[in-house]
Amino acid sequence: MKQLFSTIVILFTAVVFNSAIAQHKSLSTYDNPMLSGSAVNASNVSMKALKDFSKSFKNVTSEKWYIVSDGFFASFSDNGIETKVAYDKKGIWHSTVRTLEESQLPFEVRDVVKRTYYDSRILVGYEIKHNDGIVYIIKTEDSKTLKTLRVANGEIEIIADNTKG
Repeated sequence: MKQLFSTIVILFTAVVFNSAIAQHKSLSTYDNPMLSGSAVNASNVSMKALKDFSKSFKNVTSEKWYIVSDGFFASFSDNGIETKVAYDKKGIWHSTVRTLEESQLPFEVRDVVKRTYYDSRILVGYEIKHNDGIVYIIKTEDSKTLKTLRVANGEIEIIADNTKG
């Protein structure tokens, strides 16, 4: 399970870094690393995963399922928020990733980023829920740099810091 989470975080970090170059695109056009799996019919997904999914996301009806090397994931929109839910091969929930605009981020996350990088604009945020808690990957830009930040438990860490131009 740790391998799947590590893969998700690494892929998100790489894609978020690369997608910031396309800074004027809408959030829906950012590359999504989880979509590297093969699309499948829900009948090919673990029954345990399907049962957990329907219990956890009652109002979702248009999800798309994918098979990845470590299991399955569903991609869907939940109240207008792009969401991905990952399960292992046995159908056990592993993580949920939501793509958020700045206004959709929790106040505490926005606050810690804006207090530290007050001249920066938040381009996109990814909320990653897993067994160990919640981590936010935040992409920011100012006039000179593009930064990828990791925010968890009120702490902020720079994952990538690149100069523009």
